Amino acid sequence: MESSAPQSRAPIVAAFAPGPAAHEPIEFGLAASRITGAPLVIVAVQHGVPLMNDVVYEHDNQITDLRKELVRRGIHDPDIRVFDDRGAARGLARAMDEIRPELIVLGASRRGKPHTLGTTAQQVIHASSCPVAIVPLGYQRPEKGVQLIGAAYSPSDEGREALHAAVALARAAGVRVRVITVEDPKHAAEQSHGMLAEQHHDVSRSEGQGARERLGVSEELTAAVAEVGAGVDVDVDVLFNDPAEGLLAASRHVDLLIMGSRALGPKRAVLLGSVSRKVIAAATCPVLVLPRGAAAHTDALLADAEAQAARTS
Repeated sequence: MESSAPQSRAPIVAAFAPGPAAHEPIEFGLAASRITGAPLVIVAVQHGVPLMNDVVYEHDNQITDLRKELVRRGIHDPDIRVFDDRGAARGLARAMDEIRPELIVLGASRRGKPHTLGTTAQQVIHASSCPVAIVPLGYQRPEKGVQLIGAAYSPSDEGREALHAAVALARAAGVRVRVITVEDPKHAAEQSHGMLAEQHHDVSRSEGQGARERLGVSEELTAAVAEVGAGVDVDVDVLFNDPAEGLLAASRHVDLLIMGSRALGPKRAVLLGSVSRKVIAAATCPVLVLPRGAAAHTDALLADAEAQAARTS
């Protein structure tokens, strides 16, 4: 039997909120726990608890049912912790401060419109200094587990961090990596042009400059993959699309998509740009967001995955 008994290593936290997207974070948390060997802690937030409150009783019943289900699946003594608070985001923030996880897993949608990132998820993401996985509504673990990890790449610190993390996880798990880079659609029409054509005045000077810029990006990507990708099966997918739409399309063909965040806030938190916010809200696969600059948390997650791979090999 698997055990989620408390251990000295930092755990993975999966948020549980009864209703839509209740079990998806738990499913991904279980998969991540298997890959890394880190214990899984399931956190539920109970809202404001007057006596004789039927809502509280219902919440307790759902947690009891969850515990029974996990035990039936062979998870001995699942670690489920309930935090009382006025709001889900506040309760989860308290849980992160107390538990200090190496990864927190949230559902992309709770209430409201599909393909929107709920208020709770946004607040938790911005309060987190550890990697955050966002799991889509209806997610089921692939039968064979994660086999293909996507890395959202751009020639930036966050793009390089996403590539590094994807390769490290893939190496530990023995799976493949797809590096995804998205360029402006107008560049697709310029692919037949090039610097030689510019010299013969067949294209404009601006188009020639665009070709040089694309060549620079391609060279940097090739060098980045060569630097970190030894021993891992890596392929590159260049898409011509709106950045968010391109990554959303790519999410249909990978089992996990890794993205870097654009910056750090005063708490070393994850800050999302408009592209990452759209991708996280509507991706088909789980999305792992890395806090930029908080390398210790990300490195701990990757080190656990590598150590677990060594133990099971």
